[in-house]
Amino acid sequence: MARGKILQSNLAFRLMTFAFKLRDLFQNPRRSLEKAQLAKGMSVVDYGCGPGSFTIPAAELVGHEGKVFAVDIHPLAISTVEQKASRKGLQNVETVLVRGYDTGIEESSVDRVLLIDTIHLIDDPDALFREIHRMLKPDGLLFMEKGHMAMSDQKSILEKTGLFKITESQDLMILATPQS
Repeated sequence: MARGKILQSNLAFRLMTFAFKLRDLFQNPRRSLEKAQLAKGMSVVDYGCGPGSFTIPAAELVGHEGKVFAVDIHPLAISTVEQKASRKGLQNVETVLVRGYDTGIEESSVDRVLLIDTIHLIDDPDALFREIHRMLKPDGLLFMEKGHMAMSDQKSILEKTGLFKITESQDLMILATPQS
């Protein structure tokens, strides 16, 4: 993801995890996932999964027929998600530790990509969105939600790629489909 930036220290990751736990008490991740229109049997990528605030509820929503790929650059994110999924008995979570933007996930195989509060950490948005475009099925959806970057800025970055058609845009979220 953010190749040019210094990998977050383990302490910083743990502090971020604590902050996300507090956030999740007031802003239930399931409400966000409802906007992403997840359903049983879907294949979902949580790109920049962090400690799994959205990964775990997404895995529960898509059920054992579905699959969630938890993608992150930080090894602690990956181990945290693996531990949470194991504790919950979720067999449908696959973690992917990336060094760049290539996930290795099969082309045109994903129904949804969640890009939540991640874009502000990305050095090469074009590379990121090319990878997301590559993974998504033609009728798949990219879901972005407001975090540390204004939605207008996120929308502008997304539009500049020319890879997606925005189907819904609000103050707090964007839904987009891949363009051919």
